[in-house]
Amino acid sequence: MRSLELSLKHLLFFVTIFCCMARPAAALDPAVAKVYLDQFKKNVGSSVETLAIMGGEDGASGGLYSFDNDQSDMSITKAGGRGIIGNPDDFDFSDNSIHWLPLLGGSIGYSEIESKFTNTPALVGNHTTYISFAMGFEAGARIYLNKELSIGPMLGFIYSHAHSSFNAKTPVGIQLKQHFDRQLVDWDMDTMSLVPSLDVQYEKTFAEDWRLTLSSRFDWFKTWDIAKSSEYLGLSGNSSTYWENKADLDIRLPIKVFNHALHTGGFVSAGVIGGDYRDVTRTDAMYTFNGRLVIGDITNLWKLNWIGLGASYIKSDTFNGLSWGIDARLVF
Repeated sequence: MRSLELSLKHLLFFVTIFCCMARPAAALDPAVAKVYLDQFKKNVGSSVETLAIMGGEDGASGGLYSFDNDQSDMSITKAGGRGIIGNPDDFDFSDNSIHWLPLLGGSIGYSEIESKFTNTPALVGNHTTYISFAMGFEAGARIYLNKELSIGPMLGFIYSHAHSSFNAKTPVGIQLKQHFDRQLVDWDMDTMSLVPSLDVQYEKTFAEDWRLTLSSRFDWFKTWDIAKSSEYLGLSGNSSTYWENKADLDIRLPIKVFNHALHTGGFVSAGVIGGDYRDVTRTDAMYTFNGRLVIGDITNLWKLNWIGLGASYIKSDTFNGLSWGIDARLVF
């Protein structure tokens, strides 16, 4: 996997800059140095934004990801969800009127990427770790056009803190860290993203025990840096987009556990990636295949409606991933 373009051909830029700056001043071409620094700024900024999106928005599942090109790995640990407050079954749709309920969502994610510079001979023997913490919140409304069809406009924000930790083991790495600590290596960056979104959802129950939910959601991301340790860090000014189309099937089984119905099912989704998000991941689409087994129809444990286990496989042209964890649903 490409280790999200933060990948380490970019530290090859660092080495080139360092070698240039180590020469006499007459040998240094400012135009060449500026090209490398502008490329570093663009690539790192886009990657920080992408990690914020993957951690602070629930389109990407938490789990372990492997990038095909440089055989690096990324882990995302996250929790979050999105849902309505209230019960649409309480509405009377017989008069063809429009109804709505509050819609809230949020996500907290911790991402970590480690690279050993296997594709950068000048830095082999060193390694770097990129860490990102992201927290997102969104609010809006679920507007019911009828019992099955609804739309959900929302407005959200994502805060992200990203950090680069460079472990220098070779003479080049040690000099790089001495000269560019907190600038080109071991940097910190805080960002804030504005995330307006809109979804369309169709939900239909068949034979009482089968529920099919079809949804299409479009997110637009605009990110600004609010703090940074290096003058060489910054954002491109471009935006990112993510358009997810999902089909979810829930089946209530004729089996009870602890006097509650057992449910199975899952979803398949196709996410279309655009803007900086696409440029960093080097793919136009991400596909997710999910399965779950949960205890459902719970009514006597506070707001808990179901709880169980879920697992997902994520695939794209440049990376694949595996996600697993607790699948829980609350009803307010």
